[in-house]
Order: sequence, then structure tokens, then C-alpha cells
Amino acid sequence: MLESYVTPLLMSYVNKYIKNLKPSDLQLSLWGGDVVLSKLDLKLDVLEQELKLPFTFMSGHIHELRIHVPWTKLGSEPVVITINTMECILKLRDGAQDDHDSGSSSTSRSVSDSSKAVAKPRRIQQAAPSDPDLPPGYVQSLIRRVVNNVNIVVNNLILKYVEDDIVLSVNITSAECYTVDDMWERAFMDITAPELVLRKVINFADCTVCLDKRNASGKIEFYQDPLLYKCSFRTRLHFTYDNINSKIPSVIKIQTMVESLKLSITDQQLPMFIRILELIIALYYGEIGGHKEGEGEEGIGVDVDMERQGSSQYSSQDLYMQSGSLEDTDQGWVSWAWSFVPTIVGTEEEEEEGLYQQRETGGIPNSPQHHTPKDPIVSIGFYCTKASVTFKLTETQSESSYYSPQKVKSREFLCLEQEGITVEVLMMGEPFFDCQIGFVGCRALCLKGIMGVRDFEENMNRCEEDAVFFSCGDSLSSKGMTYLTNSLFDYRSPENNGVRAEFILDAANHKETYTEIAGMQRFGAFYMDYLYTMENSSSKGSQDFSVVSMEEVVPVVQETSIKRLVVGPLDIRLHSSAIHRILKMVTCAMDHEYEPYLIEESNGPATAEEISRLEEFIPTRLTCLTLLQVSVTVSMAEFNLLHTLMPVIMGRKSFGLTTTNLFQPVHPLPSVQFQVERVNVEHSVPMYAPELVTTVSSLNQPSDNLLHHCYAHLYLKVFGFQAGLTCRDNSGSFLPLIPIIPSFSTALYGKLIQMSSVWSKRSSVPTTECIFELPHFTVQATRAQTLLLQAICQSWTHSMVSGFIFTFFPPFLLGVKYPGPSPTLEGSVQNLELKFCSRATVKCASGTVGAIKVCARTPGVCSCGTKEKLVPLIQGPSDTRELHMSRWLNEIRKPESLLAPDLLAFSVQIPQQGDDCRNSGAVLLVSVQGIAVNVDPIFCTWLLYQPHKGSSRQQQQVPDPNPGPVPQAKRREDEASVGSTPLAKQPSNQASDYASSPVKTKTVTESHPLSIPVRVIPDTTAVESWTTSEERMKELITHAWDAVKRLTLQLELQSCCVFLPNDSLPSPSTIICGDIPGTVRSWYHNQASMPGTLVICLPHINVLSAGHKYMEPLQELPFVVSKPILEEGSNRLSNVNSSSLQPFQHQTNL
Repeated sequence: MLESYVTPLLMSYVNKYIKNLKPSDLQLSLWGGDVVLSKLDLKLDVLEQELKLPFTFMSGHIHELRIHVPWTKLGSEPVVITINTMECILKLRDGAQDDHDSGSSSTSRSVSDSSKAVAKPRRIQQAAPSDPDLPPGYVQSLIRRVVNNVNIVVNNLILKYVEDDIVLSVNITSAECYTVDDMWERAFMDITAPELVLRKVINFADCTVCLDKRNASGKIEFYQDPLLYKCSFRTRLHFTYDNINSKIPSVIKIQTMVESLKLSITDQQLPMFIRILELIIALYYGEIGGHKEGEGEEGIGVDVDMERQGSSQYSSQDLYMQSGSLEDTDQGWVSWAWSFVPTIVGTEEEEEEGLYQQRETGGIPNSPQHHTPKDPIVSIGFYCTKASVTFKLTETQSESSYYSPQKVKSREFLCLEQEGITVEVLMMGEPFFDCQIGFVGCRALCLKGIMGVRDFEENMNRCEEDAVFFSCGDSLSSKGMTYLTNSLFDYRSPENNGVRAEFILDAANHKETYTEIAGMQRFGAFYMDYLYTMENSSSKGSQDFSVVSMEEVVPVVQETSIKRLVVGPLDIRLHSSAIHRILKMVTCAMDHEYEPYLIEESNGPATAEEISRLEEFIPTRLTCLTLLQVSVTVSMAEFNLLHTLMPVIMGRKSFGLTTTNLFQPVHPLPSVQFQVERVNVEHSVPMYAPELVTTVSSLNQPSDNLLHHCYAHLYLKVFGFQAGLTCRDNSGSFLPLIPIIPSFSTALYGKLIQMSSVWSKRSSVPTTECIFELPHFTVQATRAQTLLLQAICQSWTHSMVSGFIFTFFPPFLLGVKYPGPSPTLEGSVQNLELKFCSRATVKCASGTVGAIKVCARTPGVCSCGTKEKLVPLIQGPSDTRELHMSRWLNEIRKPESLLAPDLLAFSVQIPQQGDDCRNSGAVLLVSVQGIAVNVDPIFCTWLLYQPHKGSSRQQQQVPDPNPGPVPQAKRREDEASVGSTPLAKQPSNQASDYASSPVKTKTVTESHPLSIPVRVIPDTTAVESWTTSEERMKELITHAWDAVKRLTLQLELQSCCVFLPNDSLPSPSTIICGDIPGTVRSWYHNQASMPGTLVICLPHINVLSAGHKYMEPLQELPFVVSKPILEEGSNRLSNVNSSSLQPFQHQTNL
């Protein structure tokens, strides 16, 4: 009797997806208990309709399908469905296929639709025979037990995706899904009260992912290393029901655990891998993927992050049951995924049967809003204990025979390792979506060699600390298993202790609970929380989303999207090995010819009602990034081959690569280190920029609110930024930081108009605006430290054939380790504010500088010990109005007020290039307050400092790794290169000086340590570029003269006073730091002897252009100059005033 109930249920699944099946043969085989079907073809059109993917199936085959039904033990043993070798090939759906399917596809779809329409009522009749021996309650309970315990086994699952020359294949050796008990052990279970829970497990064994390139004929010439090779993982499913008769669970948890994930990407796979990521992003943002024009509330189908789900598909269960209308109502990727919620528990047929029964009785309503069950809570998680991504460089090797296939040899050069990875998604329907991603620890390290430089070979015996150039967060040994908190793999989770889990589905409570601090306490390295919410602005209830007109441009819902990202303590060490590997990856990623994915056009102009809705609420996407305790160290280049990488990145051809087989690490290695306590970045953009910009730009006078949301806004705040010099010792660690730039904070704000081409005719609308604020900034360094900084910069700016190692002299090391007796020059800038604005017709900027001070600090020796002396060199602003007269020495002057005017205030406005700007010139308004300058001898001492040459003993500290015999000619060449300046290009006509062949050319350091300077590669295009540079200079001078002729200038320079003492003038402790006139007056009155001082007072200068009226130098941007239009060439300076020019000298005789 049970056969009449169970057989139609199984047949409906098989016949729905497989072609050319005879129901009579299938039914007879099922009644025997086992059925074996071979060489089956899948109904591709049905799969496309059911999945609603943006892909189309090119083929789909099942080699063997086995179904085992234990009729005698149907209530205690599961039905087993085994699929042996299933292969499907997909490609991206063409745009034409979305709107108009091909003839064959349309025919097959129509046939399948009509067959479904006929088959479903017949299936209900078969599934409900009148049998007095089996009560309906028993049948319903038995069918539920059978469905809940079905075991599905798939052996050798092959999925392939092809696009352009990309072939992405996924091969899973075996996958098995079965029901488990509360201890996650295999069992025959049913949903019982009071727990009302169903658990399942899916085990995947030997998952391999390959990414290969095919030629024009579609064949793969040689296979790359797999992206993922034989990875096994397990998935746990947990379903919670409200009652025993519920057809859809109220809570669904699907979580996957991977112990070890090892990815491998070659240089040829990297562009293809990035192409796949771009495809995913394009699908995610709704830019491609077959969404019909005019679909969705704003006509763009599914947009970002669940942000386009309100187009008549809010009720996921109704849409799922109304399978006949799925062809007419296209869906987004989230709605597609959401539609599979019922199928996870196998209730599709029950839903369809209930639907057809309602249709027969006329009970189904016309409006979907009257038939909307409660949306279940879905939680999806992915957890990985350890993961690594290894990047490889490949080279092709041909066999001796001509017809032998080519072989590819790969070489590892970079590895990225992560620990404790968590990806969690929580959603309830479409109005709430949250995704959290976290890492416990992450680091990147160098492997083997790069570009011929064998810097990390096994025989180098370098420590692991040298190889790591990126580290963030903690290790699992110190952090624990916090990344598994409240997951199905955590024994402390509510589900594993018989307690129903509670979820936070309110945006306000979510932000209060999942804070940045909580995220970093759980993970430590990286934490991201993305929250998307959608609320009905008219307060009509969520059901009204399903009946929104598809032609509406303005959403009827209020959508918010917030991404919060936090990066924990971060340490980046950029040495030669790291930078060359990073740039090599960039060049490999750019080595492709893929066309970008097209973005769909927006709809026409909006109506007045839609504009009024925009005034009420405009959805935006907000991204907040926080960096904590960041340290970036840039070391001196041990080798520099950037001349082969940078031209590729800049889009030019590169020089031939010169092989360098030897590498010798150098210690100590000077470095520049940057430290930041905290960085906050906020970025906001309109959620539907094309529609919003098109609508607002069409208005004659848009409101400020609408214009504000047409921009992308960026807020940057930096706290505790400092920089200094350090050294890496022999152990690989760095010495304490010698500060060059003490700690300071700054802020930046900028906004950029979206779709600037639309605003080209709206000259009154700014396209770009920036505001920069710097309250205080100081730089301090000895001359030795500045020379060391210069050497570090030159080691990176001058490309070397093999390597450049600076010869370290004792003064340099003293300048890094100890302050030393040499003076320290210190300069500070206070209250710097800059503004920039760009429009279609003009670019303008303005700014102020509050004060500038420069002084020299040097130790002085007295009877009580060593005391630091402070010598002021530059002070601005300074009251220099009476310094040209000697009587100021006898007057009492008050110290500079804190409310003194800014030292510099300026505004500049430059017209954009165009025919309408020929008669309009640039405008420059500048005001500079008085400046006092002290040309003290200590500055000359600092400036004329020269390091001593290092001894030969120090140059021989690095042993020769290859002490073998050296050819005489080559030895002479090496000896000649030792005395040459390593940073100067030396032209030569010898062909051997040019590194043009990557195979034949050898470097001169092949038998010598890399501490010997080598010759710089000469510029082969120096002679050819001389003519072009001269022409560019002439063109620049021509344009500059044209700009000067039309320039409107307003310049106001207060008097500048220059003091030239013949001996140092330290500032007394009673004088305010940096007060040069006060220091001179103090020496004049209070000191025993004052050195002879020459005082030069430069005049006060005012410059005004002809016809120009005086304006305040600081203007709001953009500004208008009321100036009559003059003939070309007549814009001369009509008013130049000067005063207070007088030198005098003071001499004190002993």
C-alpha cells in the first residue's frame, strides 16, 4: 500500500529534471526496491527556470542514477539516492537570451511548462488514492519521515564554467548528505516535540578546483596547478520548527567547517582569477546577469548587497509556490537563494499540492499579500582553522621532440597565511541582511626567489622573521577558538545544548551589540560587519513590497547599507624582497586583454511624485574603516629591479630582465618606519547613483539635499602619526625608533560628483571639493639622518642591475642610534588649512598657514654639565614693522599674541581649458605677514656636515659567498666600479653596458658580495628624449607666458627681517621659543657680549593688477573678481608699493 504514496513522490523528482523517462518502467523498478538509470540527460531549461542563475547550461549529464527504497523498513531505514558522475557545463547568460530566448530554448520551455501544468494535477490525484487501511495521519507522518531521512550520495561531481579563454572546473570526488542525531552522528530521526529540530550533515571529500586557459579552438594546451587540490570539508544543517506540522522551518542554520584550506595561484591564473572576481562583483551589483530592463524599483534589477529586492518578490514562499509565474518575474541573486529555503527541507511538493488544492477550490487569493507566511531566519556560516594562498611564477619547458607537449614548471615566491577565518550571514526575508567576516591572524611571507634574485632559497639559511613582511592579529594558540563562537561546531552553542538560539534582527540593537571592540576581541586581526536593512516608508507592512510597480524609479522603501571594517595591530615591512614580489603580482594581474563588463543604462527622467519621495529619503551606502596600531617600515633597497616592473605598470614596455643569481643579506639595514595609532575612514555613496544623478541633473534648481547625495563623500582622520629612522640588526628585529616626525594628527574631507559627464553643462555645480586640516606638524633631523634618508630614497629611485647596498659609515650609524654632537634642525608648521574646488569652468584653491618656526638644537657644555641650546632660525608671523629702525632694541615689545593673523593666506582660481576661457585669466590673491630670519652659523654647520669615509675593514665585513677564481677582465671591471658613484648614471657606448638580454647578460656581482656598488643601467633613450624635452620646455614657457598676461594678481608681503650674526645666538630660557627679535634684544641687554650682527630689513611690498580692486586674500570658493575686461597683453601691474628697506649693523666691542 505504501508504494502508491511513495512512488509518485519519487517519480515526480526524477521525471522533473531528467529527459526521456518512461514512467511505467521507472514505476516497476521502484516497486522492486532498486532502480538503476544510465546515461541520462538533464532538462537544462527546467534547471535554468528553477535555479534562476545568470548562467545558462551548455550541457548536463548523469552517467548513472541509483535509487534504493527499503520497502520493508521504510520507517527505520533511509531511502538512498546515488548519483555516479554528474557533469554540467555553464556559461554566462547572454543579454539577448534574457529578453528573447532562442527558438529551441523557447520551444523546450513551453513544452516543459505545458507538461508541468498537466502533470501537477495528475500527480495530486496519484498521491491521494482512497485507501481505508492507511489513515491519512499515518501516511502524512510516514512521508515526512521518509523525506527527512533521505540520503543523497554524489560520486564524481564535475561542474565547469567557460568564458572567453577561461575554464573554471570544480570536481568533487564524493558528497553525502544524511540525517544525524543531537551528537551529530548518523541516525534515523524525525521531528518530535518539544525540541522540533532536524539535523543533517553533508560531507564533501576531495574537492578540487582548477582554472585553466583555452586557446581559440577551445582546447587547453597545458594545465595549470589546481587552485584547490583535494580539500575535504563538512557542513552541518540545523532546522528548527515552530510546531510539528510546520512545512517550513522557522530557523535554518547551514554552517561549513574546513580544517585546512590551501589555495595556489600562478601568474597566468591571476588575471583569470581576478576576472572571476569581477564577474561576481558585477553580478552582485546587478550590472550584468540577465535582469530585464525596467525591472526593480529603480529599473536596474538587483543592485548591491541585497539592495534591490523590493520588486514584487518580498514574499519568498509565495514566489516559490507560484512556479508558473517564475518565467515572467525575473529575480535577483538573493531572491534566487532565498527561494531555495523551502527546498532545503524538501517541502516543495507539499507546497505545490496545497497550492493546487486551493486553486481547485477557488481559495487562493489574487493578491499575494494575503498569502504570506512568516519568513524564516537563515544563518549561514563558513569556518576555516588555517588557510594559505600561495602565489607561483611559471615558465614553459619544451621537450626535446618537436611534437612533445609543453610542460609548465611553477615556482613559489609569495605566501599569504590566515588563521581562524569566519564568514557568517544572517538574514530574515529580504528586509534584514547581515554579514560578518573575521580573521584571528594573518601574515604574508616571501618564498624562494624573485626575478632571478635568490633571496630566500633553502641554502640561504635565513630566519623566518626575515621572510615575513606582513603580520596582523594574534595566533590561534593565544586567541583560542573564539572564531567558532555560537556556531554549530562550538560545543557551547545553544543548538548543541538543547536551547533555541536567539538572534538580533533589529538594526539599533545590532549596532550596540556587534561593536568594533567586540569584533576585535573575538578575532583580533580583521573584522567586518555589513548590515543591510529595508523598511517600508509608508508603514503599510512588508507585504506591500510584492505589489510595487516595476516601472517606479524612486524606491517606496527606506534602505540602509552600512559596512564597518576594523584592522587590528598591523605590521608591514617593505624591503626589496617584499616590494618586488608585490609589484610582480601587480604586473601579472595586468597581463590580460579582457573587456570590462558593461553596465546597464538607467531609465528615463523621474516624475514629480518620485522627486518628492527622494526629498524624504535617499538610500546611501556607508563604509567605515578603522586601522589600529599600524606600523609600516621601508628598508633600504638591497636590490632594485624596478626598471623592469614599473614600465609595465605604467603601460610602457620594460627593459630586459637581468639575472642575478647571488644574494647576500646585509645587516644592519637602515629603514624608515611610520607608525599610526588610529586611522578612521568614512566613505558614503548613493545606493542608486545612476538613477539619482540622472534625475537630479535634469532639474533646473535641485535642492541642496538632492545635490548632497549626488556626491561620494570621504572623511579621513589620522591620529598619532609619527615617522623615524631605525635599523634591522642581525637577528631581524628593529632598534628603537629615532623620531624624525613627532606624533601629530590630521583630517581630510573630500567629495566627488557621481557621473561627472552628466554635469558638464552645469558650471555652477562643483565636481570636486577637498578640505585638509593640519593643526601641528614638526620635522626634526640631524644632517647625518637627512643624508641617510636621501640614501634610502635613492636606493629605490635608481634602478640597479643586480643590487645596491649602501656602504655604511660610522657617522650614519651614530646618526641613527644616538643623537650625536651634531645639531638637530627642527621645523614646525601650525594651523595649516587648505581647500580645493573644481568646477566645469574653473579650478580654485585657498588656504592659510598659521605659523612657521625653524630652530636648531645643539648641546652646549658648561660647568654644571651639558645643557641643550635652542637657536631660532625662522619665525613667522613676526612683528617686523619697526625692525628697520634700531630703536626697537631699547623698547619693550610684547610677545606675539596667540590671536595674531595667519602667516599666509591665499586664494587662487584657474580657468579650465576651453574656448570660453580665452579671455578669462587666473586670479591669485596672496597675503604674507612679517617673517624674521636668523642666518645663524649653526645652520651652516648643519648644512656643511659631511660623513667620513668608511674603513676598508668595515667594507669587508660581508664574506664573499663565491670565493672562486674571477676572470681578469671581469675583475678589472669590478674594481673600476668600486670607486664609481653608485647613484649616478654613467653613459657608455659599449654594448656590454646595456642589459638588453635576459639570458646572456650577467651582473658584475656574480662573484662579489652585493655590498659593492654596481653600475646603473644607462638610459638608452637619453639622446632621443633630449629633443622632446626641449620642445616640451618651449611649450611650457609659451603657456606660462600666456597665463601671466591674463593673470590677475594681488600680492601683499609684509617686511621680512634677516639677522646675520657672526656667532651663534642661542635663545635664552626667558624668551618664548622661536622669538628671534626677542632673542636679539635679550643678547643686546643681558648678555656679556653680543656677536656682531648684520640686520637686513626687506621692504613691505604691495602688488595689484590693473583695474583690480582690493579683496580679502581668503575667499570662499569659487569667487568672482570684479575686474574690467582688458585687451590681450594690457594686464600689467599698475601699482607696486614698497617701504621699510634699510640695512644696519650692530657690533659690540669687547
